[in-house]
Amino acid sequence: MKKDNRRNFIQKLGVTVGATALLDTESIASVARMHSGKDMERTEFLNNYENWINQYIEVVEKEKSDQNNLANKHRIMELSDQAKDWQEKIALYLNDDTFKKRYIQLSMRLSDRINHELEA
Repeated sequence: MKKDNRRNFIQKLGVTVGATALLDTESIASVARMHSGKDMERTEFLNNYENWINQYIEVVEKEKSDQNNLANKHRIMELSDQAKDWQEKIALYLNDDTFKKRYIQLSMRLSDRINHELEA
């Protein structure tokens, strides 16, 4: 009788440990998927930001050569308007070191080009 109780206990314990291990594995996979999803969001944001920088630099260069171009002035306003809603995402994403490094690189590139264009 005691052997059967021990055997049942060990079987139940094994099932519990196995289920716990499975749940832990599923939890880890879930966290990995969430992390991967966040990585994709940050990467997409940085790609869009880089595209925006390229466009902004282009219109600033046009502004330098043709200050009376109303379409270009309108485009500068559109691009500025696009960027105004990014602050919350940027603040959230800056917690990730990889994002922060790339964001700073892109921002420095923009700053360097804009300052260079304004000085020229």
